[in-house]
Amino acid sequence: MRYLLDTNIFLWYIAGDMKLPDNHIKIIDNLENDIWLSAASLWEIAIKVAKGTLDIDGDLESFFKINVLDAEISVLQIELSHLVYLHRLPFLHRDPFDRLIFAQSMIEKLAFLYTDKMFDKYLDISCI
Repeated sequence: MRYLLDTNIFLWYIAGDMKLPDNHIKIIDNLENDIWLSAASLWEIAIKVAKGTLDIDGDLESFFKINVLDAEISVLQIELSHLVYLHRLPFLHRDPFDRLIFAQSMIEKLAFLYTDKMFDKYLDISCI
């Protein structure tokens, strides 16, 4: 199956954070699953590192290489169709990165792994 990780899920996973639900860990660890991370997540991480609100080991390029490329996580680029879907979403969630990542999951038909219950409200809405 194909999954798109929310940014916090990715960060909790690589940190071994106990906040990450066990079922999410099993999904990510299952080599039969295709795991994706949005370019928006990489952008969000880069901003947080630059602002000093996220600490990482080493430099950003090495962090991405080790935790994304070497881990064989596919990067989902931002497409016009994602932005059109994003535009149609009601503002139930104010975080622009989260809204874009959710839109990508819907357009690409990727199961979305998240913990923010705000996304539950979007699942009942069709914006296509």
